[in-house]
Amino acid sequence: MNTKIETLYNEFIADEKLKNGTKYERMAAVVFKILNVNDVVIHDMKLRGDGKKTAHQIDVTIEQASVSKRILIECKDYDKTVGISIIRDFFGAVSQIKPDDAIVVTTMGYTQGARSFAEDEDIKLAILKDFKEEDWGNRIRKIHIRGIMTFMKTPTLGWVFSDEKELERINSLIGEEVGKSKEKRDVDTAETFFYNRNGDQQESYQQVLKPIFNLLPRNPGQKTSGRYEFDDIKYIKLNGILVGIRGFDYEYESDQSIFHSIIDEGEKIALLLFKVLDGTIDKIIFDQDLDKWTFNANGEVIEKNRNDDKII
Repeated sequence: MNTKIETLYNEFIADEKLKNGTKYERMAAVVFKILNVNDVVIHDMKLRGDGKKTAHQIDVTIEQASVSKRILIECKDYDKTVGISIIRDFFGAVSQIKPDDAIVVTTMGYTQGARSFAEDEDIKLAILKDFKEEDWGNRIRKIHIRGIMTFMKTPTLGWVFSDEKELERINSLIGEEVGKSKEKRDVDTAETFFYNRNGDQQESYQQVLKPIFNLLPRNPGQKTSGRYEFDDIKYIKLNGILVGIRGFDYEYESDQSIFHSIIDEGEKIALLLFKVLDGTIDKIIFDQDLDKWTFNANGEVIEKNRNDDKII
């Protein structure tokens, strides 16, 4: 019996009196919920195969409703390796219920006979045990991320009118100071729009201009200027007047910032190690993972903050 896992169960899940091995089963259920957070994970169900009279007690059942998938799990809290007889007995339930997957979970490992039988019958074998310092092995405990981000400061724009006649028309209507093509101006890109020639609102400035500016060069500490021309004539409104433009002059400065972040697994407390022997899962369970789960009266693993009068 793994007393460390029982202690963890009392501390993080519920401090309750249960028969030997039950806390290990329930801890396994919590671990599978952590790994399959959107699935329904239930401890201690009795199931029958279609048309069968015999009911089988299943330690942990996972129901994946979205894909109509059922997984059966047998848990053995042993202080020695699990032998073939345990796998063979579990196979009796598996052969009748016919789940999509079947898994045996224990603490110490499996005999060669148990491994061979499980492989023959497509039963997965897994280890769930308390985490020890040597289990870190070659795992990465801390990641330093350091980088330099180059960004563009807010650009200014000067519209290039579709032709000289359009420029003369705008100058005559709203004045040369507003209409001149080389004037630089800040624009509210999310709330200002382009139009079609009939005056119907089209894309916002942001939708059109952002992809263009994303492709322009960024030279830190320098001013960048140039002209961009559209494939087709676009229309804007100046002082409420619809104006045809063929592009814009731009000017902006670029700058850099250095960032440094640390992802440190050592800041969390490693409590459990769960791994499937075929290598598909090798997961450290931390204190933050365990602390959010409990069980309702039906044995389902649920979040502690869930509004459920049947939580135990």
